[in-house]
Amino acid sequence: MRRLTAGLMTLVSTAAVVGTTLVAPSAAVAANTWQAHDKNCKTINDINAQPVGSVCAEVQKRVTASGAVNGYRGRVTVNPTEGNWLKPDTYLWSTSGGLGEVCAGGCPQHTTAWSSSWTPVKTVPGTYTVRGESNGGNFDVSASWSNWFQLAEKCATYAGAGEVCVRRHERSHRGVMQERGQIAVHPATGKWIEPRTVRVGTVNDGTTTATSRDLCDPSCTRRDANWSATVSRNLVGPSSTFEGFAAASFALPSGTVKTLKASYS
Repeated sequence: MRRLTAGLMTLVSTAAVVGTTLVAPSAAVAANTWQAHDKNCKTINDINAQPVGSVCAEVQKRVTASGAVNGYRGRVTVNPTEGNWLKPDTYLWSTSGGLGEVCAGGCPQHTTAWSSSWTPVKTVPGTYTVRGESNGGNFDVSASWSNWFQLAEKCATYAGAGEVCVRRHERSHRGVMQERGQIAVHPATGKWIEPRTVRVGTVNDGTTTATSRDLCDPSCTRRDANWSATVSRNLVGPSSTFEGFAAASFALPSGTVKTLKASYS
């Protein structure tokens, strides 16, 4: 009986060890660390242009041992000047929509430096915007940015040269919309394509504004392998009639210079 009892105790002890091992976090989970991603601070002034304090929107990224990013979180920090107050109210992630309360039930009027709790973790990057009020007026401050989203693409294949694609992308960057034009060349085996310019812009109510990049500065290069280049700027618009576009020019071995454009409206 004593041997049986001792044997059972050994099994229970072993099972406990095994159970602990099973529920232990994996190495990948344990290696996740929070790192700085973006922090944007803004001085809040009253109607007399006198500072009532500063507000900072801060975003961190969660990084795995392999360097991959698998999460984002944000918070707000306020630092009122003497005799003034700052009161954060709501926050918004651009890629998910829906307002969240900085403080459950509402924040008090902070007269000294204060930082909020971190938001719940978001798995998709985006702009984190905090809105609130002060004795000098309302405020909003944004940090971080979303991924580039492709909104238009145009590809063409040229005999004796290869394929060229032009793409238009947009994203939100610290609460400001941006646009980007891209040219991507895929030369055929033994052939080349010579990119010359890439352009991005808009047509608002018949008026065109755009930004271009000279790909021949300091000289044109004949690309015989896959290659791409971009140009970007803050988005202007949209208005009642709007077109967003990206365009590029390039030379082919035949001596012909082509232009390709991708757009949406």
